[in-house]
Amino acid sequence: MAKAFDLRAWVCVSDDFDIKRLTKAIVESIEGKSCDIQELDPLQRRLVEMFVGKRFLLVLDDVWNEYHDKWDRLKQALQCGARGSTVIVTTRLEKVALMMATIPFYRLGCLSDDDSWSLFKQRAFGMGIKEGNVNLDATGRQILQRCGGVPLAIMAIGSILHSKSQESEWLRVKDSEIWDLEDEGKRILAVLMLSYEHLPPYMKQCFSFCSIFPKDSVMVKDELIGLWMANGFIPSRRLLDLHDTGCEIFSELTRRSFLQEIKEDVDGTVTCKMHDLIHDIATSIMGHECCVIEPNERLKIPKTARHLFVHNSSSSTNIMDLSKLQPLHSLILGNEISFCGIYNLSNPAQFISKQKNLKVLDFGYSFSNTAFKSLKQLRYLCLHDGNMKTLPESTISLHNLQTLNLQYCHSLEMLPKDTRHLKNLKYLDLRCCSSLTSMPVGLGQLSCLRKLSMFVVGKDIGCGGIDDLKELALVGELSITGLHNIKSSTEAKNANLKKKQNLSSLSLSWRVDSLETCHHQHRNDEEILNVLQPHSSLKKLCIFGYQGDRFPYWMMELLIPNLVEISLEDCEICDQLPPLGKLRFLKVLTIKEMGALKYIDSNFHGDMESSFPSLKVLEIAMAPCLEEWTTVNGREQFPLLSSLTIKCCPKLVKMPMLQSLKKLEIGGINVTLLKSLMMNATILTSLWINEVDELTDLPDGLLQNQKHLDSLTIVSSTLKSLSGLQNISSLKTLDLSQCDSLVSLPANGLQGLLSLSSLRIQNCKKLASLSEGVLYLTSLRDLLINGCPELTSLPESIQHLSSLQSLRIWSCVRLISLPNEIQHLNLLSQLEIKYCCNLMSLPQGVWSLTALETLEIEGCPHLKRQCKKEERIDPT
Repeated sequence: MAKAFDLRAWVCVSDDFDIKRLTKAIVESIEGKSCDIQELDPLQRRLVEMFVGKRFLLVLDDVWNEYHDKWDRLKQALQCGARGSTVIVTTRLEKVALMMATIPFYRLGCLSDDDSWSLFKQRAFGMGIKEGNVNLDATGRQILQRCGGVPLAIMAIGSILHSKSQESEWLRVKDSEIWDLEDEGKRILAVLMLSYEHLPPYMKQCFSFCSIFPKDSVMVKDELIGLWMANGFIPSRRLLDLHDTGCEIFSELTRRSFLQEIKEDVDGTVTCKMHDLIHDIATSIMGHECCVIEPNERLKIPKTARHLFVHNSSSSTNIMDLSKLQPLHSLILGNEISFCGIYNLSNPAQFISKQKNLKVLDFGYSFSNTAFKSLKQLRYLCLHDGNMKTLPESTISLHNLQTLNLQYCHSLEMLPKDTRHLKNLKYLDLRCCSSLTSMPVGLGQLSCLRKLSMFVVGKDIGCGGIDDLKELALVGELSITGLHNIKSSTEAKNANLKKKQNLSSLSLSWRVDSLETCHHQHRNDEEILNVLQPHSSLKKLCIFGYQGDRFPYWMMELLIPNLVEISLEDCEICDQLPPLGKLRFLKVLTIKEMGALKYIDSNFHGDMESSFPSLKVLEIAMAPCLEEWTTVNGREQFPLLSSLTIKCCPKLVKMPMLQSLKKLEIGGINVTLLKSLMMNATILTSLWINEVDELTDLPDGLLQNQKHLDSLTIVSSTLKSLSGLQNISSLKTLDLSQCDSLVSLPANGLQGLLSLSSLRIQNCKKLASLSEGVLYLTSLRDLLINGCPELTSLPESIQHLSSLQSLRIWSCVRLISLPNEIQHLNLLSQLEIKYCCNLMSLPQGVWSLTALETLEIEGCPHLKRQCKKEERIDPT
């Protein structure tokens, strides 16, 4: 399946079939990152650029939209894909399936009796302690019959019974009157409601509040617990603080399947989702008390609303004047919301100041001191103002504040000097507050503080010292920067990191501001790092800017054996690495800017039969003195390593054999090492070659063993020939960039690339001709030529690119013509010509392209007159 499609995306649609939201979600699913485009037209153009000429698989999950016009608008943007592109739709409505299907739809059945019983037993009997009780088995099967083979209902009811061991308790569940509902949908909801009814009252509140987030939202565990605390849903216990009790509630809701898709990263951040049916239950319970404003809705906010969430991309038109609402308890605004624009409030600060009962405030603006002073009940404050340099001093008057989230406040330079007075503060999130230069004095007095993502050691008198961390029982992630400002090891030892057993990620940085010298005067780095030993349970360790000669004993003796990820960067003086090969759980290792490192020897691998048994990703970069990587004979090394990056190690000539590699990125090394690596790595799927010394061609045999290579990128100013590319039949994507010595594509240089679907040639300054090198690329669907100033024409053999669907030519300033043979490209649907200022005209064959849907011309003055004459062309 993976090789059948060039692109794959999965998007949860739910009951909001908003074209802009879905288009953006598809783009983000494919690119794997956030998309900043906000308007529909450029979003759809971006989607077309991605899909054109590509065979894609798109899953639209849980569709409820019944309107043809909405589906037709989205469908138009999906019709640019190559033949074989597939859209799979899941829905609970037959009407939707009939509207969207192009082939007979498949109706998913319920689980079989055997599968239902197997799933039920996992949930209800757990480890099998109750299994074998004949009466419970019989009652369980009777209950199971009423679940109708629906997995969600089975898991929910099984979770209820998990904690019940008496037959009478099982019989009460079986005989519940809610089972008598006739409609199947209502019956399933009734099953889930039964699960809800078995929750303790405080847990019911925590669960139902989750309806404040839109369906399919990714919820962060700590943020969720912070919101529960703020609204008073978590009961106070003597032995446990609110955070710990909140963690118990989260775990119980997870076990009962109210929260699903639990994921935890190495930093300790836990996320979850809520199934749509479960979300419906929560929404029905909250009624009009919770109100969620989805994108482009003109929903009238009920006066009974106490908790209001406004989605990021909601319409900028007026929804309702908030000033007419009753006092809110929670107000959460997406950080792209225009507060004044949506609600027509001439004075937002005045509106906020009147919210005497507000407990949760999450928005992208900072208001005046006056606005904050009146919020005596506020317990959760989240600001996303990237321009805010200081937090209002009135913030310290919020004595009930439990959560202060300032993440992404990039310009924030200081916290209020009396922050220590926020005695109830539990979460202080300072991630990405890169302008902070110090901490206020007395943070150690915040005895309730559990999360402190960043601590900055200041250099001035009056700044908070690292010893403020001593008594704090921190959990999750902690980054300590400015360690060069610590005066003595005694001061550093007082941080008491060794006792912080709940820290999962620790970052220690000596890196100073760019305006300061990196080689500070008082070098006590070794003493400092020696006493900053973390607890043995730590999973992630990052060290930046350390200038000691040796790493501390606790690293050399591996007193932190549970590490999963390590990053050592800018440790310029260290010439020896710890024996990291002994770490059984290590999966990711990054080594950068170690200028004194000359040898990697057997000590690095450790005295083990198999070194680095779990390592999957390894990066070594900017080690200019590294000469030799000694292998360990007779022992297995890196058995699971799938991704390797080696950059700027010009003296390195020898490395271990790495046969499990699938992704290799190399640059700034010599060609001998390249040959050695390629000889052993025979199952590569992705290869990136960036400025390898003396690489003038691709040596014979370098790539011939690569039967699985899917993507190849070459960035090389010395490369002159591509003759070694023949017969890589698996290659789908070829990128040539900054190959300044490449004059042309050889006549047979691309022969045998039977699967090549995308060819991108960029910034190759001497490339004057494609010659007949494209003749054999009959599977090519996407061709991009960008920044090739010597290119004057394309070969007539372009007509043999029978599968070409997208042709983009940018910034080829000497290009004067296109061949008329372009008319034979029967599948060409996209043609872009930009900044080719000497291109005099388009060939007449362009007007014969029956599949052409998009012609975009920009920065080509000579084509303007011709395009105006053609009625069918609408230049942009």
